[in-house]
Amino acid sequence: MKTKSVVVFISALAFFLALHTLARSRVDAHRSDYKFQLHAAALPLPNEILRILSVEFKGMVANYLLLESASFIGSSQSKDATAKEWESVARLLDQSSLLDPYFKNTYRLAQSILPWEAKLYDETLKILERSKRHITWDWEPGFFIGFDYYFFLGDSLTASKELMEASEIKHAPALLATLAARLAVRVGQTKTAIAFLSALYEKTDDEPRKEAIKERILALRGVELLQSAITNFERSYGRLPDSLEELVDKSILSEIPPNPYGRPYTLKDGAIEF
Repeated sequence: MKTKSVVVFISALAFFLALHTLARSRVDAHRSDYKFQLHAAALPLPNEILRILSVEFKGMVANYLLLESASFIGSSQSKDATAKEWESVARLLDQSSLLDPYFKNTYRLAQSILPWEAKLYDETLKILERSKRHITWDWEPGFFIGFDYYFFLGDSLTASKELMEASEIKHAPALLATLAARLAVRVGQTKTAIAFLSALYEKTDDEPRKEAIKERILALRGVELLQSAITNFERSYGRLPDSLEELVDKSILSEIPPNPYGRPYTLKDGAIEF
């Protein structure tokens, strides 16, 4: 009796394993032939019409548009997506953000894919700016805007301003203020960087952070002094100095200011590095 039960069990197990293998192979075959379609993008609706049709279900529609975009991005088809398909994804994310501008996943998904894979910088910034206006307590949209201006658009001045704004939001990482100041110095806005950090110093209660800000201010004051000396040198001699030591040799400065970071200031292509 026991032998018969074992045979039945083994037979049933073999049958279900075979069934599973067959089902899995059929699913894989269908999956390889499947081409994801951006259904919501097939019949694009103007934003105002979409708002009206969504009535009180704006959040639900926004989630659907986000899911539609994420499904396409996660499909194998996205690897060879056309410019038109990426534009459709950008439109869906923009409309999702429009219907629910407080949903963080929308701007995060847009930032993670649109500027990198689709090179759609303006479309990304539009979504981030909307999130920044509505989620005023969230530092991430401003940080991403600053990053995009610096990394993709090569605009260090705008990047610095955006990072300065983002760094003033509660719970923003202290690193943002440092990055903002460094970019400001890079585009010749040292006074702006010092003023920004000085204001931040006065508003900060955290002692270790205050000490780090104070150190950065001292370093930038040294940069400001050296930049002014270089300008005076160029006026007098019609060229840039070959080294910072030449500022002392020509009596433009009495000495090179100390760098609070413990390493000397250096001159490279007319700019001060520290």
